[in-house]
Amino acid sequence: MRSSVNIEASMVQIYPEVSLFNSSPPLRGLSPTRLSIESPQAELIAAAFSQFALTSVNPFYWFYGPNPLILSSSVEDIPMPITESHVVSRLPQIMPGSEINFKAVLDDTHSLVDYQNGLCIIQWFISRNVEAFEREKEVYAILSQLESSKNSILRCYDWLHMDHTDALNLHPNLSLVDATTIQALLFEHIDGLVPLSVKDVTTDIAEAALKALCGVHAAHVLHGDIRRQNMHLLPDGRVVWTGFGAAKSASHHPLRRQDFWNEAASAWTLLYSKMVSRFLQECPGGVLLIIS
Repeated sequence: MRSSVNIEASMVQIYPEVSLFNSSPPLRGLSPTRLSIESPQAELIAAAFSQFALTSVNPFYWFYGPNPLILSSSVEDIPMPITESHVVSRLPQIMPGSEINFKAVLDDTHSLVDYQNGLCIIQWFISRNVEAFEREKEVYAILSQLESSKNSILRCYDWLHMDHTDALNLHPNLSLVDATTIQALLFEHIDGLVPLSVKDVTTDIAEAALKALCGVHAAHVLHGDIRRQNMHLLPDGRVVWTGFGAAKSASHHPLRRQDFWNEAASAWTLLYSKMVSRFLQECPGGVLLIIS
C-alpha cells in the first residue's frame, strides 16, 4: 500500500503540467461544498459580518475543512526542480507612428485608447518600475502564446516605449511623472471587467480563480503576488489574473514544483478563508449560506 507521503509526492511531481482539478486520485476539499442552513437567523448573519469586519477572516472557514494543498515537510524537502522551459517569441513592440488614439484616463497607470479599430487598455510603467515592466513583458509573452494559459489572463497585444511628450498624448496625467521615457503594455479591453471583491465572490467564482491560477502555472510561471487585487472577474464568471510585476518564469529562474503547489495553497487560503461574500443566496429547496 502506498503511503500518504508517496501519494502526495506523486501529485506534486506532475504539477503544474497536470491541473490540481485533474489529479488522480482527486484532491478532497479542493472545491469545498456550500454551507446550507435552513432559514438562518438574522442575528447569525449580522454576527458573521461583524466578525469578518474585525478579523478579515471568514468566520465559517472551518466548514471547508483544512487547506488540502498544505504540503508535509517530508514532501517539501524532496528535490523537484522544474527542468522544462517554454520557448516563445517575444512580445511585439508597437512602433513609433502607429495609430493610437486616446479615449479616457482610467486611473494613474491605465488609460483607454483606440488601436487598430478597437478599444484597448494601456498599462503605464514609469522609470522606477523598469524591473516590474520587464517581468510582466516576459511572462505575458509566454502566457499569451500558450493555449493552456490564454484564458487565465487578459490578452496582451504589444508593448510601447516612447518619450514623455508622446506618452502625454495617451495619458495626460503623466505630466506629473519625472521620466524622459516611459514604457507600457497594451491589453485587450473587456466591458464589465472588475477586480474580484469580497462582495461578489462565491464558491463557484473562487473555484474559477483557482483554476485560472492553475492555467498560469501550467506555463511554468509563478505569479508571485497572490492578492485579490490581482484577480479580475468577467461578466461570464471567468476570472483572470493580473499584476505579474513580481512573477517568475522557470525559463529564467530556478523554480521547484513545490513553489507552484505552495502558491496554489496560498490562493486557496485567500479564497476560502479570507474572502467573505454574499451570505445569502436563494436556491431551490431553501436558503443557501455562502461564505467564500
